[in-house]
Amino acid sequence: MAPTTSRPLFVYLQRPDTGEWVTVGRYQQQLAGVATFLYAPSYVDAGLDWSIDPVNLPLRSTVEQPAPRYHGLHDVLRDACPDAWGQALLRRAHDLPESTPLSRFLVLASNADRWGGLAVGTERKPSVAKLASPRLPQLSLLVEELIAMSQQRPAVDEKLRRRLVQTASVGGARPKATVRDDEDRYWLVKPGIPSDVADIPMLEHFAQQWGAASGLDFAQTVFHPSVHGRSTVRVLRFDRVAGRRLMCISAASLLQTEYPGDLMQTERWSYSRLAEELRRIGASTEDRIELFGRMVFNAVCGNDDDHVRNHAAVFRHGEGWRLSPAFDVVPSPADTPDRLTMQLSTGRFDISREAILGDAHWFGFADAGEAERYLDDLLERIAYAFDQSAQLLSLPWQEVMKLRLDTNLSRIR
Repeated sequence: MAPTTSRPLFVYLQRPDTGEWVTVGRYQQQLAGVATFLYAPSYVDAGLDWSIDPVNLPLRSTVEQPAPRYHGLHDVLRDACPDAWGQALLRRAHDLPESTPLSRFLVLASNADRWGGLAVGTERKPSVAKLASPRLPQLSLLVEELIAMSQQRPAVDEKLRRRLVQTASVGGARPKATVRDDEDRYWLVKPGIPSDVADIPMLEHFAQQWGAASGLDFAQTVFHPSVHGRSTVRVLRFDRVAGRRLMCISAASLLQTEYPGDLMQTERWSYSRLAEELRRIGASTEDRIELFGRMVFNAVCGNDDDHVRNHAAVFRHGEGWRLSPAFDVVPSPADTPDRLTMQLSTGRFDISREAILGDAHWFGFADAGEAERYLDDLLERIAYAFDQSAQLLSLPWQEVMKLRLDTNLSRIR
């Protein structure tokens, strides 16, 4: 009879304090769809107390912890897997069927550019490739190659194509890759594609700049108007500090829900639930109020792609788990949405003042009055910041977004 237990896969962590790589635990598939994770005794005995997933994998030295979702892949390891874009590249490169389990993509993707601070391998001792991102002067070639890949055309540059396939671990469904600038900062490059119904990179850059100008913590972006005929936005990665990788966890993992997954699971897709999970893992009240502000901003700008993989927490040495900067905030290029993908309060997806304030106590406000004052002040800041940021848009899009701003402010005020 053939064995049912697969060869173990070891999980490595770049220590938040020293940057040294250590073996944090072992992932092992027992049966199809059944797997466990065990923290390494050497990790626990050394007094290393960083849980890689404080919600789903608390630090326990002798307990095999099962994976209840993703057909036997633990949530935080799912976070380290490629998403739709990376999976498509790896399926083509390795001639894999659509039904390929996520654990296979976890193994096939290179450690050189995974999201967060984890790496995986088949050896007990860590052996992790250094970050190997193209440099910023290669941006033009990189965009050209990404567009060719999205259209399934032959490689423009074979060496670059191989690297992009190997490092296809960053999230999302659109083509993207990482570049490093002269200051040793890492940026996610996201070009427009032929099927876009609007200038998506421009809309993302506009929204990120607008959010930051409103006083919220949004990831820094740089816009490139035309690279090989396509506009491109690059977004500063919050999981990289120079050559150091930072642990991250998605809101999907914090909320113990799958994405993508059954739409019936959306009862767990909730801003107030996420605020509570942030509190449980030690994030500050400031972070929970920041999350409230982002919920409001998403409602005003019409970003209804605010799903549970578009929010995250990041671990910073000396600070612990913190809400990450906002990312992937893109106003809907279609009609003005009247609801978000995440619940604004229990059972409420609609963009309205009542829905926004319904669970305000979960976000750390002292009372209902403080929440209302914060909301009204933020709406004023968002409206004022729009006039500065809208200049980034073409005149037709300025008109579209001004109408959207007025419509959603009238719903919330």
